Amino acid sequence: MGPTFTFLLAVDPLPRPTLWAIPSPVVPMGADMTLRCQGHLWSERFQLWKDGEFQDERNAFWQQAEFVLRNVEDWRDARSYRCRSGQGLLWSELSEALPLVVTGSLPKPSLSALPGLVVEPGIHVTLQCRQPPQTLFSGMTFTLLKVGTPQPLQSQSPAGTLAIFPLLSVSAQDAGNYSCIYQETTAPYKVSAPSEVLEIWVTDALPKPSLSAWPASEVKSGDNVTLLCQGPSGNCNFVLYKDRDEKILVSMHNTRGRAKFFLNHVIPKNSGNCSCGYQLLINGGLWTQYSEPLQLIVTGIAVEPGLQVPIDPSDIPLEVTFTLLRMGTIRLCSSRAQLGLQLTFPSSL
Repeated sequence: MGPTFTFLLAVDPLPRPTLWAIPSPVVPMGADMTLRCQGHLWSERFQLWKDGEFQDERNAFWQQAEFVLRNVEDWRDARSYRCRSGQGLLWSELSEALPLVVTGSLPKPSLSALPGLVVEPGIHVTLQCRQPPQTLFSGMTFTLLKVGTPQPLQSQSPAGTLAIFPLLSVSAQDAGNYSCIYQETTAPYKVSAPSEVLEIWVTDALPKPSLSAWPASEVKSGDNVTLLCQGPSGNCNFVLYKDRDEKILVSMHNTRGRAKFFLNHVIPKNSGNCSCGYQLLINGGLWTQYSEPLQLIVTGIAVEPGLQVPIDPSDIPLEVTFTLLRMGTIRLCSSRAQLGLQLTFPSSL
């Protein structure tokens, strides 16, 4: 009998895929979300695993596959997920675990910032997440979230109902919208709704607010106009100015970063350049910034044949010249001067 040869074939393991959640691994109850598994170049199929158990398998499309979870519930979907990719008879290792958090089972907490919402670069900022007063649960895990960041920033389990998240030596990258949640550490692992979003500015100059008019910046005399001033979110005092020096409306406190100023029954003398400003009390000083001016134009009421033209008595002398114009032509139809506050033009003109 001839010699027997044994061959050992070494096969490189397939690279571990990456799993992430769209739009985020933290989603409100009842929402839809997508788990996307990205594999290596020659991936043919993908599997999704939940808490160590196989859930689903999909064929690859451009080296990835998506698994959609619809109308998510905390008791069913708030689990730890992994995926793996396959080629031929081979399967990769499972991806890193991705925990899915479904919010909304508990009341939302509050989030505050010290020393304030607007800080200069290099300052230490402390974010405080607190359970609502009506909840006395202890032993909760608090998590800090940032809009646009797929993974939670920080998590901790304090003994009480307050968690403190430090942001050390902040830079421009730390600016953004933050929120927090808290959740049970034992079954059924209920999670709160997210706190109100807190916008942090890291800058040595506040951003300008914007001023807009509705229904338009050019209106007729007697119309109502709403001016909307949009600034940073948070506690602000908004003030509306005319020609940058005359305060035409009292300041308005607002916590959502915008204020509406209602101008009712405007008249031509209300025309001018309006701007708005907001004020923030930061580190013991008052920070103020103004919007670009918005030109408000108030015109007389459009005249039609046979209509009477009312005039505000405070805007005219005793003798007035009334002029009737015809649309589409520069010719004057009629012009008359008389004492009084109105004049009727006959429709025969």
